[in-house]
Amino acid sequence: MLKRLFAAVCAVVSAVMLTACSMTARDLHEVTHRIEVPPRMLFLGDSIAAGYGLDGYSADDLYNCRSYANILAGNYSSELKDECGNVMVNKAVSGETSAELLELINSGELDEYLADSDAVVVSIGGNDLLGLIFELMENLGISSDDFSFNFKNIDIFGAADAFSTMESQANEALDGFEANLPLIVEELSSRTNGTLYFQTLYDPLEYFEKIPRLTKFSAEKIGRLNTIIREQAEGHYKVVDIAEKFAGQSETVTNIKSFDIHPNSIGHQLIADSIDESFRETGFTYTTEEYGEQYITREGYIAIIVGIVLSVFAMTLPALLVGGLVRGKKEK
Repeated sequence: MLKRLFAAVCAVVSAVMLTACSMTARDLHEVTHRIEVPPRMLFLGDSIAAGYGLDGYSADDLYNCRSYANILAGNYSSELKDECGNVMVNKAVSGETSAELLELINSGELDEYLADSDAVVVSIGGNDLLGLIFELMENLGISSDDFSFNFKNIDIFGAADAFSTMESQANEALDGFEANLPLIVEELSSRTNGTLYFQTLYDPLEYFEKIPRLTKFSAEKIGRLNTIIREQAEGHYKVVDIAEKFAGQSETVTNIKSFDIHPNSIGHQLIADSIDESFRETGFTYTTEEYGEQYITREGYIAIIVGIVLSVFAMTLPALLVGGLVRGKKEK
């Protein structure tokens, strides 16, 4: 009888202690990690961002040329491979103007990508302006067939009229860009928590130094476009000053000698370096869920206390029972 009772008490104690072991927990916590470059990038805008003119470029697939977007994606995939990895999406459209970019953003087609981006890099404004300047160049006798300039082809009076007409058209285009830019920024900001970066526009026409009136016109109009970008930036986006980086070396960093204003491979590397510099000045974070230290829950503590009480009871019970039996015998 005594043995059976003792065994039962011990079984209860063991069960309680085993229950106590199961009543521990480890909470999940969000841990923030600081890194220098963005885990998720989105590139928007025009043919400069798309990589037009580079080997491997295709309007249907922007990921097979060595554009600055692809250069950065490759670098960051290696840099972040042991942390959070890197995802790059390029939604640039060759020929896109600021009005067309605004329309694209408002369509909602980019919402998913914007919501999932840590950095949004935009190249826009060139198509608002440069098409007009190329038209002016043709009026000045610069041939896009053999990429030559022939002073004999210039109609002095026609050129003067062209400058007058283009002056008005360029100013109108710049007014439109100035109106569109804050709307683009507002719509982007409402759709992403990522940092916005806007590139300035380099001046590829500085190459035509033999036509000072053209280079002056180009410098003035592109200069105003960049002033708009810089002046509207404060508190809204960061400026990646590509114009400053390219100044004085359009022959080296663009394809302008082939009558193509787009950056060449050297130019894309220079843009990639400039954006990388801006990213690292900003800094980024990513979060992970990690388990904290194991701890005993309230239920666990209760179980432990109950176990201790039962253990004491189990140890003293035999003595109490024996004492009771002895007293019973003596009374008989």
